[in-house]
Amino acid sequence: MATIVVESPVIKAIPQKHEHLFFSGMSWFIAAIVFIGFARTYYLAGLFDAKPLPAAIVHIHGAVFTSWIALLVVQTSLVASDRTRTHRHLGLVGLGLAPLVVVLGVLVANEMLNRTATIPGFNSPLIFAVALSEISGFAVPIFFAFRLRRRPAAHKRLILIGTIAMTTAGFGRWPVSFLLHKPLPAMLAAFSLLVLLFAFDLLTMRRIHRATVLGSAWVVFIELSGFAIGHTVSWQSFAVHVRLLTG
Repeated sequence: MATIVVESPVIKAIPQKHEHLFFSGMSWFIAAIVFIGFARTYYLAGLFDAKPLPAAIVHIHGAVFTSWIALLVVQTSLVASDRTRTHRHLGLVGLGLAPLVVVLGVLVANEMLNRTATIPGFNSPLIFAVALSEISGFAVPIFFAFRLRRRPAAHKRLILIGTIAMTTAGFGRWPVSFLLHKPLPAMLAAFSLLVLLFAFDLLTMRRIHRATVLGSAWVVFIELSGFAIGHTVSWQSFAVHVRLLTG
């Protein structure tokens, strides 16, 4: 028993250090994914002679979503440096940003549906369904993350999972043939980030955290459902009605 008491602080400290490295590293990785995806059309648009963004709402959405990603990087870095008080204060910013990400995501999905409806070969109703599924994939884990903010292990995992749900859009804009404007491969690329979280849990805890299981299951379910529904005749008809009402 004496040996267990002496060694237990060391056993606890190692996973905590690994958690800091993992979550901070994942936040930077997600930031890189988003930057690469939107570099040609948004972040470095001037270097690529990209067309101007089609509407003011797209500018606002880009700024808000970028702010969310930047906040994720800052927040994980603050926790890693043991500045938890500042982390908690900045959490209020995240609490305000999250609903904006959801609302603006829906508005931009609708704007894209109207703008791309006449482009030959571009299945705008499908992309509309996928975009809405990403927003749902973000909203539910983030909602529970804030509800469980006093339970750090669940909170940080749900924040990460919700943000991963939105990387489908980033992967889908990577300038590589098997990802560019291909929803299913982009989703699978995003799901691979969830696999990393599963692997981290197994390596550090010898089990998978409940938040990891439930949050990831929701993201995979809702995004694959959106992809499947987007191919149906009923959804295609619904998208036409939406476009007529909002166009």
